[in-house]
Amino acid sequence: MAITVTRLESIGGVGQFALAFSFYILGSGLVRSMVTDSTLAAGTGAAPAARRAILLGTVSGLALGLAGIAYGSSYLVFAGLALPGLVLYDYTKAIAVGVGTPSGALAQEAAWAAVTGCAALAGLLRLIDAPYVFALWAFGGGLIGVVVALHRRYPVRPGWRVGRAESRVSVGFGTQFLLTTGSAQLSLTALAAFAGTSVVGALSAGRTLLGPVNLVLSTAATLILPQLARSRTESRAVRTRAAVRLTMLVAAGVLPMTIAVALLPDPVGTALLGVNWELARSLLVLLALESLLSVPAAVGFAGLRVEQASRRAILLGVLLGGLRVPVVVAAAVLFGAVGAAGAFAVLALVSAVAWGGSYLLLLRGREADQARVTPPRDPVRDLADVTRPR
Repeated sequence: MAITVTRLESIGGVGQFALAFSFYILGSGLVRSMVTDSTLAAGTGAAPAARRAILLGTVSGLALGLAGIAYGSSYLVFAGLALPGLVLYDYTKAIAVGVGTPSGALAQEAAWAAVTGCAALAGLLRLIDAPYVFALWAFGGGLIGVVVALHRRYPVRPGWRVGRAESRVSVGFGTQFLLTTGSAQLSLTALAAFAGTSVVGALSAGRTLLGPVNLVLSTAATLILPQLARSRTESRAVRTRAAVRLTMLVAAGVLPMTIAVALLPDPVGTALLGVNWELARSLLVLLALESLLSVPAAVGFAGLRVEQASRRAILLGVLLGGLRVPVVVAAAVLFGAVGAAGAFAVLALVSAVAWGGSYLLLLRGREADQARVTPPRDPVRDLADVTRPR
């Protein structure tokens, strides 16, 4: 879908599409942070939690649709109308993968891929314009999400029936998401305002080619949290090894894909992106590096969620999120799209060190706290206990 839109649109139209798609990522990521992750960590309550996902999707979609009407962007309007169903799609897929029943998720993906293929083919044959390719993709995914939810007997009415303590945790991690991963999406809006939609379009054209990489990373993020949760009661060494293994496994899985995209030949790039290939080519190495560096950051963030370290995560999110938008915008204004891509790569490195290091320091601190409250063993007393007559 993204390749078709990029081929059919001007670079400014690609920028509008990128903004709409970024708000879809923002909405689905907010639901995953506030609802899906806690449901996966608990292992229960998937059906009632679907109401919270729909509520967040409806509120976000309404705001996005009104913004699209105000700015005259059909991409934003379509994304806003489809967002409740799209976040429900993401929720049902993540639950299926996270609880170990991926067949349902595969069926969802196959159905959406078929809809997307038909929309892309219609666009390439010039039967419909680029905004309607996006509309078919969005409404197709939203409809599939609703159908799957009904099939699993999930309620499809919005609601928020949850305790006050869990609501505070959800709001905290939702805020943290908006300040970290979400700020990367919000920075695109700031880029469009200060540097123009052409810069956003160039970044989007490059990231279009990294779509398969980001899809793998998104799916892996769903699996990381339950994997780390399984070792929650183990020692610090065991949990550290689990985090390192997950990081290396995911990075090894996406590394060949990122290298292939970064070294894509000109004929292939031109065939995929058309005239926009020239703008995207110079950004591929930096954007591929950004995707690769997101792996340790995702593992560190999931580790903090498992440890329920919401305050630490929010503080770190405030620091990184407050840094992201001004740095990216300043780099784009001074150096254009290449500067923005370089800023994203540098910030991805900072995030990887910050999130991964914070999780490891948390494990070390909690092990030290446990050692202080556990009295040292007395071998003489232990021997007396063993030899004492019963």
